[in-house]
Amino acid sequence: MLALAVLALAGCSGGEEAPAPAPAPVAQPAPVPAQPATRAASGAALQYPAVLAKFTDAKCEDARHLAFNTMGVSLSASQAKGTWSTLSRSLEQAQPQIEALLRVTETKDCTFAPVAIENGTRKLPPELLGLFRGVRNGGAMLAADAARTYVAGDSAGAARRVAAIASMLRHIADSGLPKAPDFASDLLSRLEIVVPPMAAGVKGNTLTAADRETILAALNALNASDPCGVADGAVNEAFATKQAAALAALNVALEKAPEGIPGGAGR
Repeated sequence: MLALAVLALAGCSGGEEAPAPAPAPVAQPAPVPAQPATRAASGAALQYPAVLAKFTDAKCEDARHLAFNTMGVSLSASQAKGTWSTLSRSLEQAQPQIEALLRVTETKDCTFAPVAIENGTRKLPPELLGLFRGVRNGGAMLAADAARTYVAGDSAGAARRVAAIASMLRHIADSGLPKAPDFASDLLSRLEIVVPPMAAGVKGNTLTAADRETILAALNALNASDPCGVADGAVNEAFATKQAAALAALNVALEKAPEGIPGGAGR
């Protein structure tokens, strides 16, 4: 009986080993979110630094004191160091640099690389500070040269220079760089100096319909409600509203401008 019981117990065990426990699942690493591609400078942004470096403070200081109205063109006597005739000769000599700037402003695409944030603040590196000085100086030279070519009878050349100021304004206002709105505002002020007298006519010189369209196309490419890119707070919203009104006034002046005769001297 005892032997039979031992045999029965052996039969119940089946003589087989117990199955090994299933391995624990291996933890998978969390997916790494894709990093956005760093925005690289492109288009006109690549060309501006070298071209605008030619427009130094010393060369362009008097151009910043342009006085232009329906009676003619001159410099502010209380602010300029030189005379209009001296600046006019300087502008003639600077035509290669001005032509280079015109070509850059006529580039449709303009993307600036973002500025790095240091200690929570975006600060302009020295090369961009130099760029903005060039923007201020280049805009002043374009405005002065627009006045010079206009009173000389080249209304198409004048319109091209005014359009260039507006295009550079668009490039800078859309850059997203710190301090860009300040320099964009300076460009808008250049437009306010040269557009009204050109639209009204100066000593028999007027814009042709094609000239007006050239300028209007450049102005209409701007942000009509915030042309200088300043609207990021309550105070700046009010400033943007004033600038939008200034831009609208330029459009109205051009739309009411007397039409000149294509091909006519100064008309």
